Amino acid sequence: MDKFPLQIAQGMHDSGAMITCVPVQFDNGEWESAVFFEVGGKQSREDRRVLRKIKTALPVTLEGEVISHANGSIVMLRFEVLTNKSNPLVGEVLLAPGLGNTQFDTLKLLSEQRQLRWYFGDANYSVIHSQQTTLFDHERQGYADLLSEAVTHDALLRVTGKYNATSAIEEVCSNYAFRQD
Repeated sequence: MDKFPLQIAQGMHDSGAMITCVPVQFDNGEWESAVFFEVGGKQSREDRRVLRKIKTALPVTLEGEVISHANGSIVMLRFEVLTNKSNPLVGEVLLAPGLGNTQFDTLKLLSEQRQLRWYFGDANYSVIHSQQTTLFDHERQGYADLLSEAVTHDALLRVTGKYNATSAIEEVCSNYAFRQD
């Protein structure tokens, strides 16, 4: 892959996102979730330099948690890439599984797939580095648990008439700021 798929690049551009984790379909026809990092700004200059030079996979950390908002569950996926020990490349993806198939499917696929593909692109979404990470049984189970917790919380909110995932994700997003160097 030379560039991020057009639909992904356009979605990231339109939303201002520098990272996303979404289902994609590769050559073998199987759907899987993949991580796309755009590292085009000044604040990511050192990250780009490292990513262009490296010939092996960089160490990564994967974390996730459910934010049980009063209007809906938001799953936060945190991805950390060790491009620099003192200032790693960090991105968080917020998913509201109740909003639709893509967000639900992202978590469902993460709970099933054995590999996670990573793509790092410049400001034009041209791939400057890619790698794969093995997802072990406990990691896949962790994603399954996150999804189960979110679905259970949302089901209770739907029964009470308080479910509004759009409101929940907007409020959670309002607490974020850009990385500063």
